[in-house]
Amino acid sequence: MTRRPRTAPAALALLALLAAGGLSACGDDAETGAADDTSTSASAGTDGGDGTDDPEGAGSTEDTQEISTDQVTLRLPGGWESLDAEEALAQADGEDGTLASIAERLGVPPEQLEATLQNVDLVAVADGGAQDGVLTNVNVLHQSGELPGEDEFAAQLEQFADTTGDVTTVEAPVGDVLRADYQLDINGTAGQFEVLLAQVGGDVVTITVTSADAADAAEVADLVVATLDAA
Repeated sequence: MTRRPRTAPAALALLALLAAGGLSACGDDAETGAADDTSTSASAGTDGGDGTDDPEGAGSTEDTQEISTDQVTLRLPGGWESLDAEEALAQADGEDGTLASIAERLGVPPEQLEATLQNVDLVAVADGGAQDGVLTNVNVLHQSGELPGEDEFAAQLEQFADTTGDVTTVEAPVGDVLRADYQLDINGTAGQFEVLLAQVGGDVVTITVTSADAADAAEVADLVVATLDAA
């Protein structure tokens, strides 16, 4: 039986909680836990073809930057910065017991959830500071395994999320991507999450977008879906 990485969405939710709770960016030269495998580049115009903006916006790369890991490439808004993943990991089992709490919901040992966090490839945070105590951020993680079905993925999210939306399958340059939204409390604020799962070779890549505003999270997720491709 093919193993399905059910701890990945919860692990990224945990890391998102830590980043959203106010971990500071590391500056223009910040590196992630996979620094040697991650790169950014300046964006170039839109793909309207005749010099005009893409009317739908989904195909536009204006004011964005390209990010890559060993598994995928994607674009994020310009001005976002990398965060030190090791710093987030160091706080994963802090005084509030967030790691232990999520592990309990999943029915797995905290050590298993923390081990999953070791596979984090990218942590990026928005410029402009926190909004309502939540720092908008994107996390990328990979695990070997097979993409779950929509119903299975929905059941995974229900194990740790406070509320969940629908799970859908959307098209991206990388192929079919599972997409869902959910809410999870962040320091008394209802954090808004968008999560994407893609199959890349023998790995499942999980991308989580976190914001205090559901529309903002969805907008960043739209950009990721429009640009997500295999590396």
